[in-house]
Amino acid sequence: MSAQTLGPVLEVRDVDIRYGRNLVVSDASFSVNEGEFVTLLGPSGSGKTSLLRTIAGFMPVSAGRIELQGESMENVPPYQRDVGLVFQNYGLFPHMTVTGNLSFGPRMKKVPTAQIEERVAEALAQVRLEGLGERYPHELSGGQQQRVAIARALAMRPSLLLLDEPMSNLDARLRAEMRVELVALLKRLGMTAVAVTHNQEEALGMSDRIVVMAEGGIRQVGTPADIYLRPADSFVADFVGDANVVDAEHVGLTQDGFPLYRTGADVLIRGTVNDVRSGTTARLLIRPELIEITSIEGDEEGGDSGSGLRGEVTSTAYMGSFTEIRARVGAQEFLAKLPAGPCSPSLVVGQPVLMRWAPEAVKVLQP
Repeated sequence: MSAQTLGPVLEVRDVDIRYGRNLVVSDASFSVNEGEFVTLLGPSGSGKTSLLRTIAGFMPVSAGRIELQGESMENVPPYQRDVGLVFQNYGLFPHMTVTGNLSFGPRMKKVPTAQIEERVAEALAQVRLEGLGERYPHELSGGQQQRVAIARALAMRPSLLLLDEPMSNLDARLRAEMRVELVALLKRLGMTAVAVTHNQEEALGMSDRIVVMAEGGIRQVGTPADIYLRPADSFVADFVGDANVVDAEHVGLTQDGFPLYRTGADVLIRGTVNDVRSGTTARLLIRPELIEITSIEGDEEGGDSGSGLRGEVTSTAYMGSFTEIRARVGAQEFLAKLPAGPCSPSLVVGQPVLMRWAPEAVKVLQP
């Protein structure tokens, strides 16, 4: 997914956020361009929700600066910021109809009645809920309530939409459907959005760019492909998707010039050209879906210098579209994901196998 970026709508510069004396976000910097969908991704306690609430104006900045449409938000209260907020639990007023929920914000901003009616009708059409304006929230499904929450934010005509874990209250199937719907809607409207989630699949599937956070700091900002294929460090590699992360020592070069690494389990792994010096310890990343596994006879020899590793299957798990295979090579265990299909090998625990991957599949991570 790509956005045609026309300039920064939001800029977060060197922001610190504190709860009392506790520093919960430190030195956060990123920008969001017009039409982009940017996700703040991280585990619980990483500071992502605090950062979103600060952008919305519900928490003060301890240091640094937040700008919206080029204007500083210092001392600007939430109701004066040109943002729409979709809460995790939707935050709908239970005693108001759908129309009442959508018209509440514009009424508070003293928008003329005729314009409010026009905005409400337009917002309901945008989320495909025409005809449900007189229903109350308890009369709607979870997916419909979520769309009402989005429509309520759209009725405010904000320059920036903020979404706090927007899919967390939906079941897995509806979450997948709503993810596609939401992205399509925002792209159709040209909306700029910042979302918070701890769900890596959502972040990868919805975002133009991802801001990965941990322990109150930003670890990497990049496209989903950058984050997944070129993680900045071992935390990003391990948090975003499944990963084989192996500590190894650079022990020289293969005959064809590739760097050669030896793990603590005395396993040799061939990698790509890099600037790691011989004798230096490195942390290597190999994504499970880049590993090929074939069964071998018990007396067959393994491959050479990391192009093939002989191991033994320790577990298998059928996941529908793929099968997870864990295999042990010496004391080192590797995870592989094999696509499901008639050509996929049928492997059982204890079976000897040969694992292969291209040298380009091995990435050297920063510590």
